[in-house]
Amino acid sequence: MSGHHVLTSLRASKQNLHRRIPLRERAGREGRLLAYSSGNMGKALLFSGADLTILFLLTDLLGQSPTSAGSLMLVAVLGDLVFDLLAAKLVIRLRRTGRGYRWMVAAAAMPCGAAFALLYALPALGVRDLWIVAAGLLLFRGAYAVIDVPHNALMARVTSDSRSRGRVSGYRLFFSTISSLAIAIILAPMVQSAGRTGDFDRLAVAGVIACILFAATMILSALASNNGSTPPPDPAVEGDGIAIPLRDPLILALALLAFITGFAIPMFSRMLLYIGTYVVQRPDLVKMLLLGLTTGQFLGVLAWTSMTGRFSKATLLAAGHAVCISGIMLFALCLAWPNALIACTLLIGFGFASIFMLPWGLLADAVDVVAWRHHRRFETGLFAFYLVVVKASGAASTALIGWTLGWLGYVPETVQPALVQTAMLSLGLAVPIVGSLCAIALMRANDISHARHARLLTALTYRRQRAARQQCPQL
Repeated sequence: MSGHHVLTSLRASKQNLHRRIPLRERAGREGRLLAYSSGNMGKALLFSGADLTILFLLTDLLGQSPTSAGSLMLVAVLGDLVFDLLAAKLVIRLRRTGRGYRWMVAAAAMPCGAAFALLYALPALGVRDLWIVAAGLLLFRGAYAVIDVPHNALMARVTSDSRSRGRVSGYRLFFSTISSLAIAIILAPMVQSAGRTGDFDRLAVAGVIACILFAATMILSALASNNGSTPPPDPAVEGDGIAIPLRDPLILALALLAFITGFAIPMFSRMLLYIGTYVVQRPDLVKMLLLGLTTGQFLGVLAWTSMTGRFSKATLLAAGHAVCISGIMLFALCLAWPNALIACTLLIGFGFASIFMLPWGLLADAVDVVAWRHHRRFETGLFAFYLVVVKASGAASTALIGWTLGWLGYVPETVQPALVQTAMLSLGLAVPIVGSLCAIALMRANDISHARHARLLTALTYRRQRAARQQCPQL
């Protein structure tokens, strides 16, 4: 009997070992996905911080007219068109020499952070010349592109499963929202306060701290997201390029989605400083509104991510836009009750979580769809294309705000006329609603389900194996 018990115990131990190994593998794989996604915390700290505050910084801290600030953002649009494409060409060339996405992210981290610190040190340095401000802004956006393109393109490499990509989209936004919380609590109020008090030194110190945090986050993300193995030569690199097939219907749909995501939706966040200060006339409330927006995103990340395994990303993205529309309409109805606006921003933030997280998972899936249709894997090229449209449309959005306010006679730190207040509300509320309605229609026509993507991966694998068998007799 004792021998039988020993044998049974050994068999049970082996079964438990087999159960534990897959669990460890899954945990390690999920850990790498989290490590990769953590880079978004550093990226959001810099780009979202600049995106939310740059126009206010230009007009109220650096003394630029709204029209000049808007024109400067137009220059940034042209810069983004060049920077992201050049960054993509650089990434493709380095990948062909064996230096992949992670290497470039780690190498460019400190220069990018330093460019951000310089931008926020301009008020303390007493810089007011428009050409110097323009040079600082372009330097930052160019340095950021060198990191942003490879880090986003890496998403198509860390996992090929559609459901996993949905989770990664959620992880990325979770880390981005942590930075949004810091922006809402620290950076935005600091910029707002500096406009009133002229205390620019604290803003410069905050820029240096952000630089250090960004560099550390990106380097650790690049190192920790590696599985430790040396990847084999990737023949797909040779098919990559920035000359993507623009006539493909899916690529056109992605371009429109990128425009909506960069131009229309962030109008609400960009106008909050102005709406809270000059329409609601509660500058002290802006911090709470931004905090409500960020808290809603935290809740939304948890909710939308938990649903990515059951529903397609396009369906959840359309639902997020519907929530956003509801929240903004409630915000418009509650302008007379400032404290109720905080609850509205919670709902809007909940919708924003879906809007800003899921397009990246859709884009990674689109890389596979385009590879099937065109027999080339435009991995870096597609991500660079999407980034160009998002960032250029975002800069165009900020430019439109500056031009509109300047044309209507906006003067900082004064009571604004009714026409200017109406323009602020139209830009901050009406434009995002129209954009969300367009996005809902777009997602209904371009839904890539989990099952469809799985079949696509199987077909791609079969085609690669067949091509390899056909080449074997020639070797």
